[in-house]
Amino acid sequence: MSALQPPRKPAWLNILPEFIGRHLDGRKSIASIVYNSGWLLFDRVVRLLLGLLVGAWVARYLGPTQYGELAYALAYIAFFQAIATLGLDGVVVRDISNSPESAGAILGTALSLRLMSGVVCWLSAVLGMAVINGIDSRSVILTALAGGTLIFQAADTIDLWFQSQSQVRRTVLAKLAACLISNGVKVMLILIDAPLISFAAVLAFDALIAALGLMVAYKLYPCESRWERVAATSKELLREGWPFMLSGLSIIVYMRIDLIMIKELIGEGELGVYAAVLPIATLGQVAPVILVTSLAPFVARKKAEGEQAYWNALEKIFQGFALVGWLACIFISIFSHLIVDLLLGESYSSGATVLAIYSITSIFISLGVAQWLWSLNEKKSRFYLYKTLAGSAVCVLGNFLVVSRFGLIGVAWVAVASQFVSAVLSNLFFAQKVIRLQISSIFFYAYIKNLIKKKY
Repeated sequence: MSALQPPRKPAWLNILPEFIGRHLDGRKSIASIVYNSGWLLFDRVVRLLLGLLVGAWVARYLGPTQYGELAYALAYIAFFQAIATLGLDGVVVRDISNSPESAGAILGTALSLRLMSGVVCWLSAVLGMAVINGIDSRSVILTALAGGTLIFQAADTIDLWFQSQSQVRRTVLAKLAACLISNGVKVMLILIDAPLISFAAVLAFDALIAALGLMVAYKLYPCESRWERVAATSKELLREGWPFMLSGLSIIVYMRIDLIMIKELIGEGELGVYAAVLPIATLGQVAPVILVTSLAPFVARKKAEGEQAYWNALEKIFQGFALVGWLACIFISIFSHLIVDLLLGESYSSGATVLAIYSITSIFISLGVAQWLWSLNEKKSRFYLYKTLAGSAVCVLGNFLVVSRFGLIGVAWVAVASQFVSAVLSNLFFAQKVIRLQISSIFFYAYIKNLIKKKY
């Protein structure tokens, strides 16, 4: 008799307003997206609040010059972080979802590859910084300390297991605990007048605590099969992952090369101002990045249902992401001066205009994030690589032309141009159907068309 009873309604649906709960009840895939996105949103909101408040306090404490020195080391390390992940995130989640019986081999292989890559990248980063700035430079110490994240981030492989099982809550709790601890340590360092290198060390400490938290979470929800490294799986993962790795690296180039160039061409003080406003400017990218993780299995299922269902789903995702980007851009642009004054203080006031301009990138980045779902399901990782390389070329060339003449304002406009080229314009050559969706979403064509139909 019990087998004939309807499935029990998840308890968390009772928390939502009644009309939303009724709509989601019985719709397993949509409810799963809402549930996981809710946890990811909660995690990101808490991190944002802590990052903005504590990060702004750190920036005030260190001042533009020292904060610029730390930002330089972190921007440099970011290039190696893109390599250390090997571009395996989406591939691993997809393969486990498609072949659950192979989960142990996939996860074990991915972990061993990323651990080896992390160690090699850390050594390379420290040696490279020593060659660039000299062995006695404080930047070498900052890189060695903060670069520990390159090794500890291999534990994020556990996160991929939770993603494939729609169990992101476990990852959120583990990483959020680490975030709370590390931010508490940063506050303590400010209160005791700690030196600059202490703030670099706490970044590696954060990654270590997060790794330990993920290990504990995995013990509570383990994979049925034993993790093991399989040579054939290594080759397959690397074969599929390297275009995404290079794409990630090229994204870092046009997202972080401007920081390197500002330091070399203008100075650490200007870099400190620019780096301090960047976290605020990227607020609009948070929701799309959160949602894309939960939407990946949903879009994959729509692809299996048929092309019509697949493209309808993509169209709605592009429209939603564009709306989020516009809202963030408008809000930040209007209140940029107030935001900088409240969070960072007078010494960073020159960053308000930079913040307003840079916030425009949220529109194009949101659309680029949405296209990642298309690239993954169409197995067009190489096209994604070409797009990001185009953006990198615009960024590097543009900054060489404008940094010395126009300063931070020029750098911000180059960032907007490079994001537009990478996320939208390049699709003229690689994905004409996608660019039509993007243009329609930017100008809300489908929404306006439906309004006209309803009216007339």
